[in-house]
Amino acid sequence: MTNEHYLIVSYFLFGLVSLALGVAAYRVLQRPFAAIAEAVAGRFRSSILKRALAVSMAMAAVVGFLSVSYRGCGMSYEQIVKDRSYLEQVNRHQLQSTGNWIVYAVFAWGFVVVICLAVLRRKKESSGN
Repeated sequence: MTNEHYLIVSYFLFGLVSLALGVAAYRVLQRPFAAIAEAVAGRFRSSILKRALAVSMAMAAVVGFLSVSYRGCGMSYEQIVKDRSYLEQVNRHQLQSTGNWIVYAVFAWGFVVVICLAVLRRKKESSGN
């Protein structure tokens, strides 16, 4: 396989792997988040929150993947394609960036969960008094 073919195949392959990482993160967080969302927001609004979680995890993965550029320090296309080790390095960087963005999204949703739990606690305290 030539380096140019490797570039094309690896770009799409790593794009799919990145998206799969976002979906995997969503699948892991889906049940616990759904329970919290339903307890706080009710059925209708919780479905909106659950969809937002799914979209945000997928978008974080895609943004992380797309944030990595092959062109660094004014390299031309010929220079990029010539060096297979550089292409492999960029692929690793794409996965690392995807992981970072997914972690950022998980932390952001962690804050949402903390807020939801605080609201749920207030509801229980006000209904108990």
